[in-house]
Amino acid sequence: MTRRRMSRAAARGLLSVGAVAAALAATGALALWAAPALAQPAARAAGKGIDIEAAQGILAVQGLDGWLLAQSADSANPIAVELVAPAGATSHAWFYFIPAQGDPIALAHQSDAAAFASAPGKKLEYAAERDLRTALRGMLKGAHRVAMEYAPRSGIPSLTRVDARTVGLVRRLGVVVASSAELVQFTKSLWGPEGRVAHYVAIHHLARLKDAALAHVAGELRAGRPVTELDVQRFLQRGFEVRGLDGPPPIVAAGVNTADPAYAPAARRSAAIKRGDLLVLDLSARVADAPRPIYARLAWVAYVGDQVPARYADPFRTVVAARDAVVSFIEERLSRRRVVKGFEADHKARTVIAQARLGDKFVHRTGQSLDTSLQGDGANLDDHETHDTRNLVMGSGFTVGPGVYLPGDFGVRSVLDVYIGRKGVEVTSPAQQTITPVLAP
Repeated sequence: MTRRRMSRAAARGLLSVGAVAAALAATGALALWAAPALAQPAARAAGKGIDIEAAQGILAVQGLDGWLLAQSADSANPIAVELVAPAGATSHAWFYFIPAQGDPIALAHQSDAAAFASAPGKKLEYAAERDLRTALRGMLKGAHRVAMEYAPRSGIPSLTRVDARTVGLVRRLGVVVASSAELVQFTKSLWGPEGRVAHYVAIHHLARLKDAALAHVAGELRAGRPVTELDVQRFLQRGFEVRGLDGPPPIVAAGVNTADPAYAPAARRSAAIKRGDLLVLDLSARVADAPRPIYARLAWVAYVGDQVPARYADPFRTVVAARDAVVSFIEERLSRRRVVKGFEADHKARTVIAQARLGDKFVHRTGQSLDTSLQGDGANLDDHETHDTRNLVMGSGFTVGPGVYLPGDFGVRSVLDVYIGRKGVEVTSPAQQTITPVLAP
């Protein structure tokens, strides 16, 4: 099916967004669909803003009349904020409409109007709540079906960023609201050349900090000095500051705390790191001043001793096998120009871990989208927390990070950062193969 025929079919409601994406990928056209956003990163000022032409190309393929980015006074929409990039905070509801053809339109309260002065397109203002409906009706004149960040039935929380009241206001104007999931994937979640460079810089720093942290633990213990999880976390945070990284507090878990995948030390919760402990470091950060700061994540498992016991080594070997099976699965699919859905990649990892009779110990999704948000807005590798039917797309990145956790005992995980480029799958982070013995000679 040609792209022209797919566009016509979508306009008649014969193809879903997912079907359009699958058809494009299967015919090799997915790269062409993504190309405008990949080729024009300069359209984003300081890593923000949206490529209007690229968005309109996707709208045409999907048979949508426009994309309505919105934020109310009571609920935040970080996708809209990043893509529209208002200058400063706003205190009232605002809308930014990208029609399938023509110039975009910004609608904001009079007191917030200055924040949208540099946004491309026409500008509309309203003075009071009663004026908003009239202004919105004029903005959407002629539009019958628009995309918004609203998909409560999907079961994927990140697809719903607009509150039900705002969506109801649009629907009462006779406009049908569709999910913007595919639009977000092909705008916010594409890395672009600058983002790809920034990601590689971030992963370089995280790898060096991981090495420094393990050396610090070994040095302190060999010198007979106590060292805690919180000590190592603070050591890493100082490294973040020195290297210009921005990210959440690093996860440092020792001993039984490794059995909790959500554990992180705090002032009132920090264990001593002792000889014989399993130690997990999990670092996530981006380059703070990068034009397009794409996140990187690095997790590493170490043993505080000179020889790793089999009770730790064997489950870790299973996790590595699951991780590598996912990467191979994605590579094989892409080599045949087939799409990969998030839930399919997750299922692949679970199959490997289940074969080792550890399936019930894998208690989180396999991977997450990575973009300018750590929990990115592209497809996740998930058939556990949600059933993510979105496609992994060219120009985007994600983590592959299965794990095994034995409650009250220990846990292991291994994380790769992966980017899908024009030449296929690109693993961007170090691939740990065995647990590191930090006190080895």
